[in-house]
Amino acid sequence: REPVGPAKIAPRGERRGAMSDFSVLRAVVACLTWSVASSGIIFLNKFIMLDGFVFPMALSFLGMATSSVCSYIAVVRLKVVPQTIEITTRFWVSRALPIGVFGALTLYFGNLAYLYISVSFIQMLKGMTPVITLCVGVLFQIDAFTYPLCASLAVIGAGVMLSSYGESAFALAGLLAMLAAESAEAGKVVLMQKLMAGLKLHVLEGLLCFAPPCALALGVGVLALEWEGMVSVGFGKIAANPILYILQGLMGFIVNLLVLSVIKSTSSVTFKVVSMMKNVAVVVGSVPLFGNSITPMQYVGYTISLAGFAGYQYARAIQPAMPPAAKEKEGGSYLPQADGDDAGGDSDDGLLDYGDDKTGREPRLTV
Repeated sequence: REPVGPAKIAPRGERRGAMSDFSVLRAVVACLTWSVASSGIIFLNKFIMLDGFVFPMALSFLGMATSSVCSYIAVVRLKVVPQTIEITTRFWVSRALPIGVFGALTLYFGNLAYLYISVSFIQMLKGMTPVITLCVGVLFQIDAFTYPLCASLAVIGAGVMLSSYGESAFALAGLLAMLAAESAEAGKVVLMQKLMAGLKLHVLEGLLCFAPPCALALGVGVLALEWEGMVSVGFGKIAANPILYILQGLMGFIVNLLVLSVIKSTSSVTFKVVSMMKNVAVVVGSVPLFGNSITPMQYVGYTISLAGFAGYQYARAIQPAMPPAAKEKEGGSYLPQADGDDAGGDSDDGLLDYGDDKTGREPRLTV
């Protein structure tokens, strides 16, 4: 029998290297999984509408209702994350509902665009989001123009204009729908900074706060604008293929959780880079999937927009320090987008951050 000796302990350097390799692997898996899921919901929405379900508000409602139920079960029943905000009637009416209405408009107009223009063109038009968001932020005095920002936004605008000019199947209704979606998104960002300054919430708790009022606003819209069509066509489509619509609702919720995983495994900056690369993949992938045609002028315009977006991120990074309330929170949204893009916040700990709050509030809030 061999004598029992002391346990062999791997050198610290080897252990650190193994942990580093695992961290890199986890980050790669998280980025790939989010990219596939986020692209999947874009293609799924387009497929559903091409199949005859031409009710963008009802489609948005399915996603937000699913997120409302799932976040309630996760936070309130299963207590997966601590609840730091007590959702009172005052909070619901004065904060959650206004933000939810703008979130509903974002989702509705974003899905409406799928009825008129191609997936690839929609992705190109999304380049205007930073331009509109910054302009609205300046209008409400929570942001400020700088020369690098203005230069990068001018490049983005030029690229989008070139892409629009080169679109072979241009439809004004689709362009206006996307501009309305991006304007509503900018309004939502401003409201969140005005009404929720100083709070850091887990994405699940954020959905619990704002998905239900968003679903309510969408539900009212369905009753007002799409009910007759839903009765004659929509409900029949859902009954014929319920799994497809359940999947659509769940994917929006899952994409938000995957955003949190990507940011925790990497950083918010890496997430934005991955998101940009994913958008390029969606533009290219939509060609064989939906028969979209992309003209050479659009390729040039989209490339210019991507360069402008990279410059925009750099301009943000070198921007002089501003009061916390004046910082734009790119993607600091509690609500999933129509395609699940940029649903996470800027905080590298995976919490959605609204800037510092000097009021000295306790961690648990009653509002």
